[in-house]
Amino acid sequence: MNKMTKGEVEKKIDAIVDDPNWNRIIKQNLQIHREVPEFDFNLEGLAKNMKKRNPDVARWCESYGLWPGRTWALFASYSHWIHLSTNTLPFYNVFPRLQGQFPSNDFNIFGNDESPSNHWMHQSEDESESFHLSNRMWRWLRNKDGVHVLHNDRTEIGTYLPDRGTDASVGTGQGEYTPEHVHHNYRYTNVYEKSRELRGVEGAKPGQFLEKGSWSPESKW
Repeated sequence: MNKMTKGEVEKKIDAIVDDPNWNRIIKQNLQIHREVPEFDFNLEGLAKNMKKRNPDVARWCESYGLWPGRTWALFASYSHWIHLSTNTLPFYNVFPRLQGQFPSNDFNIFGNDESPSNHWMHQSEDESESFHLSNRMWRWLRNKDGVHVLHNDRTEIGTYLPDRGTDASVGTGQGEYTPEHVHHNYRYTNVYEKSRELRGVEGAKPGQFLEKGSWSPESKW
């Protein structure tokens, strides 16, 4: 490419890439740097990886650890590509290759094996199908994107105990719900005693315990 012009490179792309969408995307990443055409992405590294016996550029290896985010996967019919919808966390710049049964009851199939653009699920002659797809994407981004995986959806966010930082009611660094936490040398520390003095709250001191049976009759233990 060092001896080629941008127009010559684009002609090469036209001769190799038939699909108009991929053709347009590759050309968009073609830039001129110091009068030399270059790609904005590592095309050489990508080509080298894809020539490997087991390409891993599109694979999430177990050595990378668990993916901590929450992602909605949309499968196009008869396509090796998937659409990952998220506005909050990048998928570590990779697309995982999912095999076997995907752990979800929600499967979405768009297009068919006759379509030359089955990777581009938003391009469908059926307007109702395109509307259904865009509506599902909108609902996901509105209700689930960025929501903690232990929550069902965004409706479960908002009701919580705001017990972080200084407690304005007593003027201390800890609130009443979250106790002081000492990471090291917890046995020989006076941080708890100092906290009780600041808050004016009585707590169990070393050696200060209720007598046997004070909580409930021993017969109910």
